[in-house]
Amino acid sequence: RNSGTCLPAAYRPPPPPPPPSSVRVPPPRQRAVGAERAERPREADAADEWMRKRLDMSRRVGEDPPKIEEERPRGATWVQKDKQEQGRNKHGQNQQDSKMWQRPGHDRKKEEDEEEEEAAAEQPPTRVQGEVAAPKPGQQRAWESAIRWREDGRSFKIGMLGVSMDDAEAGMWASWFGDYMKPYAGDDWGQGFLAQEVDFSKNYLTSIGVRRVLNALWQAHVEVRVLKMHHNKLELSNEVAGLIATGCLREVHLSHNLLDANSGAELVLAAASAWTEDFGYLYPRADEEGTDAEPLWLRLEMNCIDCPIFERRLKAGFARLKRQSKLVCHVDGTKGCSPHACAASSSPPIVHLPYLHTQRKDTAGIAVEPTV
Repeated sequence: RNSGTCLPAAYRPPPPPPPPSSVRVPPPRQRAVGAERAERPREADAADEWMRKRLDMSRRVGEDPPKIEEERPRGATWVQKDKQEQGRNKHGQNQQDSKMWQRPGHDRKKEEDEEEEEAAAEQPPTRVQGEVAAPKPGQQRAWESAIRWREDGRSFKIGMLGVSMDDAEAGMWASWFGDYMKPYAGDDWGQGFLAQEVDFSKNYLTSIGVRRVLNALWQAHVEVRVLKMHHNKLELSNEVAGLIATGCLREVHLSHNLLDANSGAELVLAAASAWTEDFGYLYPRADEEGTDAEPLWLRLEMNCIDCPIFERRLKAGFARLKRQSKLVCHVDGTKGCSPHACAASSSPPIVHLPYLHTQRKDTAGIAVEPTV
């Protein structure tokens, strides 16, 4: 019953033989935490102890735990931040810590500049005012298919209805159209072309985009018969009034825009004052056979036109012209007037104004038949 330790020495088992001299026994492994702690300075141990106390206190009180500092890289030093970095970081967030780890030979300002350059490279490039960007892939083919040529090779129609075009895309289209028309010019560039219809309605064009489109047509020597710019954001009528003054237009559709009374009156007076030495006044315009005179068909409904102000502006401007013909015929759908003839009067007026009294509710006035 006695244990082996109580046996006589003669009965005890011999001790294990010692290892050979060639075999090296590794020392016992130390814990990783202990090894890291052995490499860290005494100030870091004191900071860890302070952080543990803060965490334990915040758990008892129920406060948010303090922000734990990032682990110090090997060879880093504990440095003081400048006053600007103490207040807010580069993201605009408040910083309560006033110290930071800094690697030897590390430039933190240079690293932040590199990060900002990388972020700026990921952002799309900003377009400089007046600069025309390149069209999207496949956009030029869509623009080319929107131009329908006739058999004579000199007249065509442009159909850009509802393509969500804004002023920037209008600039791209204008630049493309100039290059597109050069092969068609040939030796007869001075003869020019005829656009039976130019339709840019139901888009997002302002006066800037409309000016770019009309300038492209003018530079390509294109004469426009019917211009459709309704359902856009046109607020000024300078460019369209200049095109009316040339006498080439037969119909102008500018409804559902943002034109006011002064802009609307400018369009009507531009037609009334269109004049050349060879043909005299251009409106009402004689038809191709030279028998009947056609007024300009001008649609300005659903704009921001105050009709009483519009009427006073017309009377003052038409009185200065001293023309004897009738200025305006208001079309309401009951007189039988059309873009090609006036059924309400034996002497055709200068301009047909269909449904002018139908304006936006916030600015609409009462349309009055002109006495001039």
